[in-house]
Amino acid sequence: MTSAEPLVYYPAYCFHLSPTVNKWCPLRAVDIQGLECRPGFEADNVYFSLNHPIRWVRVVGVVVAIDEYYGRRIYTVDDSSGKCVECSLDVPKPADSTRRNGLIGDATPAEPVKDAPYSDIDVGMVIDVKGSTKLFRGQKQIHIQKLQRIRSTNQEVQFWNKIRDFRRDVLSQPWTLGKREVRQCKKQYLADVDVDEERKKRKKENGYALDSNSLGR
Repeated sequence: MTSAEPLVYYPAYCFHLSPTVNKWCPLRAVDIQGLECRPGFEADNVYFSLNHPIRWVRVVGVVVAIDEYYGRRIYTVDDSSGKCVECSLDVPKPADSTRRNGLIGDATPAEPVKDAPYSDIDVGMVIDVKGSTKLFRGQKQIHIQKLQRIRSTNQEVQFWNKIRDFRRDVLSQPWTLGKREVRQCKKQYLADVDVDEERKKRKKENGYALDSNSLGR
């Protein structure tokens, strides 16, 4: 594929062949904010770099802010790439009757929850965040799956090397599949759909038979 050719966005049933979709993709915050949304893929929570589908990301940077909200905590991470990225963590909801009654919105700051995960992380610490990408108020966020503190400059350098290698070896060129590969993926997808539909049909028929038997008693 030459640079003049349009990008090909393959159907989701081809994603299992992608080098990115099931990988913790090492990215900069500016790269995460630049990921593209494509119509038809919203339900899959997938974003794109060129035509590479990306669901899981990894970023390393310093925590510059921590905000507590009802049921979630937001770490704002700055990796010196020119953009920050908010990383959202689900935390236990406080036993507060006012909040349970819905009188205070989710965006209202809350008191920190005791014994919540990663409570030892503070502003100024460097952290390694892994999670899924989501859109919140027009900005990309990371929904945290894993988080750990980075304690040495050497670890940061290693991560930046991973970003460099990943961009060079994977993201610098479009993802390409042969027509035969796409046909095989589609064939398998349609077969899986047929099996699923047949399973649902049998389940419905069995349920109807059970209802009919119970009515005859």
